Amino acid sequence: MIVKQPTGKMKMFSDRNDAIDYLLKLKTEIIQVEPEQLHVINNGKTLFLEIFDNGIKQLPMRETFLYKLLRWHSFPTYQLKILDIETVTSLLNDYLLGMKNRYVNIKCEQGEALTITSSKFTEVEDLEILRRLDDKNVESVFINDYDTFINTETLVTIEPFPNKVFGKDVFGVGLSIVNSETGFRTFQINNYLLRYVCSNRAYVKFQGDEVCLSHYNLFLQDAYQLLDYKLRERLNYAEVINKKLSEMDRPISSEFIYKVNREIMKKLGVKILSDLLESDRQITKYDLFNLITERAKDYSMSKRILLEEIAGKLLN
Repeated sequence: MIVKQPTGKMKMFSDRNDAIDYLLKLKTEIIQVEPEQLHVINNGKTLFLEIFDNGIKQLPMRETFLYKLLRWHSFPTYQLKILDIETVTSLLNDYLLGMKNRYVNIKCEQGEALTITSSKFTEVEDLEILRRLDDKNVESVFINDYDTFINTETLVTIEPFPNKVFGKDVFGVGLSIVNSETGFRTFQINNYLLRYVCSNRAYVKFQGDEVCLSHYNLFLQDAYQLLDYKLRERLNYAEVINKKLSEMDRPISSEFIYKVNREIMKKLGVKILSDLLESDRQITKYDLFNLITERAKDYSMSKRILLEEIAGKLLN
């Protein structure tokens, strides 16, 4: 039996104020409680969290809560497909009883248990991030239960191959801000590229310039100061990115393509480069970069983002 829990947020915005209005309407609550005051039950189809704190609260458990508690104890979540709901319920209760934390945080949203985090977890609020951005700075906002992705507008353009057979390939450079109020990702700020000719996108992480902060024992002001700094400095990376793109005009081996295809398979469960492995066509690293970002558009937003991150890593 596959245990399926409800999901909540899955929204895309092109306007910062619309995203802010949406988040303001969400009813949220954080309950700090001892782990032994928590208990999991089920109705045969769905898991519920019971909180014994000044009475009994019984909340439907979202998928994020289930996966966060399992991840906390390094349980291989792919095995859920072979477990019945009673076994999963028993497993979760054992995990709760075995917790050594004095207190944990239960974040509730719209009357459902959204996630469980340590008392040392520092939440960087999506709302505060958006409030620190100017209306004209935000190009898109994607929000789900697991994480939030905010892309700034591309304020500078680069053209790595102005006189080559690629034609006029023009890119915009912006920032991608990644956050997770539920604890599934670190707080990250990365450069991203937008290929204007076909609206391809790639998230770029530079070695030595990867910016990510763990939410645990985080001094909150450090995250906001980092955001302000990266917003001021983002234009300075354009020339570095332009140079890295121009250096990708070189052939790559089938072994290299196989390695990238294997990474995609591991993260997404799909093989999108099989046709290249079966072909004798010689391609460059730049070709592969554009091919991955082009094919990423055929997938859901969460998978698309993972593919674009893999494409961005090709620049390092």
